[in-house]
Amino acid sequence: MGMAGVFLAYLATVNELGLGAAIVQGTALNQRRLRQMFSLLLITNGGLFLACIVLAPVIASFFREPALVSLIRFLAIQFIITAFVVIPRSLTDREMFFKQKSVIELVSAIAGSLTTLVLAVNGWAVWSLVWGSLILNLFMAVGFNLIKPSIFLPIISLRGMRQIIVFGGYVTVSRIIWAFYTRADVLIVGKLLGQRLLGFYSVALNLASLPMEKISGIINQVAFPAFASIQTDVETSASHFLKAIRLMSLAAFPSLWGISCISEDLVNTLLGDKWASVILPLQILSLVIPVRMISNLMSPMLLGVGRPDIQLFNVILYSITLPSGFLLGTRWGIVGVSLIWATIFPLTFLFNMSRAVTVLRISLYGIVRQMIGPSAAAAIMYITVSFLKAGLSEVSQIPRLILCITGGAVVYAGSVTILAKDTCREALALLHN
Repeated sequence: MGMAGVFLAYLATVNELGLGAAIVQGTALNQRRLRQMFSLLLITNGGLFLACIVLAPVIASFFREPALVSLIRFLAIQFIITAFVVIPRSLTDREMFFKQKSVIELVSAIAGSLTTLVLAVNGWAVWSLVWGSLILNLFMAVGFNLIKPSIFLPIISLRGMRQIIVFGGYVTVSRIIWAFYTRADVLIVGKLLGQRLLGFYSVALNLASLPMEKISGIINQVAFPAFASIQTDVETSASHFLKAIRLMSLAAFPSLWGISCISEDLVNTLLGDKWASVILPLQILSLVIPVRMISNLMSPMLLGVGRPDIQLFNVILYSITLPSGFLLGTRWGIVGVSLIWATIFPLTFLFNMSRAVTVLRISLYGIVRQMIGPSAAAAIMYITVSFLKAGLSEVSQIPRLILCITGGAVVYAGSVTILAKDTCREALALLHN
């Protein structure tokens, strides 16, 4: 299933043609445009389905696993299903029906999981995962079409579609390049440093990235349609973008820098002494993840205001600077690769952000200023916990970890209410609402 997933994941970067994003961002949608998009989705996903049927033996031969032929061909059905999901899901996002969307995704996930569980218990092996994935996608298709029925009579015509196709093209190319650069470190470490070090690095990266994946995924789903709905109001868009950075900084810096500070006790408690090689990479990677989380806000903002060209430039720059740095960093093992993240990424982020914010008529300094209070409070927390940890060196591991987390939380709460008082009020008002 993992082998099949590698192949299908890359095809999935192009199966929407960026049309989902174009629907959310577009200002002049009508029934004819939707029917034209539906035709493109049917043709594209039908083509990907046929490509899987034809290429399945080639992929199986590459991995030297004959069972992949039937797996890939069966999983390819998902591309057909996708053609019926993109438009209603995007319309749901466009109208910001987030509650309904979350219910559909929850029900679909439960249906897929139960299918997998029941079949696995009854000895279906890998096919339990295949059927679980298919059921999940079927439930998504039915659910979104119940909310926003979007099965149209196709119109095979590109007349009047130039702007949509150009926008979708930028989005698609950005996703393809993004898929490359976000996996480049794992590919390079695995190729040059071997399986053992890749295992340590992957664990460190996954632990550090977990808060980013959970928080950023939710925020980005909301941010894109929100920015699209106010795309003509530059002043309001700028105000919302700065607020998003402030609130993200308020949560990201203490949580990730806290993980960095207690990484030794955290790794030893969760994973055991044999994973000691994870500690230093985790310390380093956790320091840069808050910047990556803030960087992720650029994409929905740029797409929302109709500037996918700047987003594409940003992704291209990341794909040049980071993989080149990873190749150099492997000279010092996984610590060197982690240091590349901590040095090259923030510099590239600042350059990309300086270009991105011009569309909102704000300065790079205005962006950095939003992060100063929370990051300074997190730095005070980091120093305090470091001294606390040293003073508790004779205390056993788990009690020391609990005391450090509690102490860090108290110090950060006290510091941030002084250094970022207005941001704290914003966060409390948001939670209250």
